[in-house]
Amino acid sequence: MATTRRSAHLLGCALIAALATTACDSGHQDATSDGRPPRAATVPPPSASTAGTTPDPYAPSVASAPKFAPDGITSLASGTSVKGNAVYEIPGGIKAGKTLAIAVNCQGAGRLTVRVQPTNTSIRTLCEKGKVLPTLNEIQMSENHSSGSVSFTSAPNVKWSFAVGWDPNPPERR
Repeated sequence: MATTRRSAHLLGCALIAALATTACDSGHQDATSDGRPPRAATVPPPSASTAGTTPDPYAPSVASAPKFAPDGITSLASGTSVKGNAVYEIPGGIKAGKTLAIAVNCQGAGRLTVRVQPTNTSIRTLCEKGKVLPTLNEIQMSENHSSGSVSFTSAPNVKWSFAVGWDPNPPERR
């Protein structure tokens, strides 16, 4: 009998709680106690960590060197998470008739300029805050040079990574 009475009591409490919740959430609140309309609750959008999403392993990153597509380009030089200016040697120098591929990922508001020396060819890239922007440029070399380098000049708040290699199958010139 005590068990029946206790069950009835718990059922009554559950029913009262359900009715109280329904009454509070009936949608009939047109104004607060001081006469102002109620404000809607704002819920921040879920972040990537709370949404349970995994970062894309193939997305461009400044923490790793850009990967050349599987078209036979072998990386000669690369760098990751670089800030500021830097110079990297091109092993073996510059070869006439070859095409130099330069892949860059950059992040941060500002400009990144890449120069191929001694040809003085330059590429300018505008980088954005909060985004990693990938670029790939190919430059056909017209003269031989016993040495060569790729120099990078960047705004102070730009972080970048790069890879440089010879493209054995360059696109046709137009």
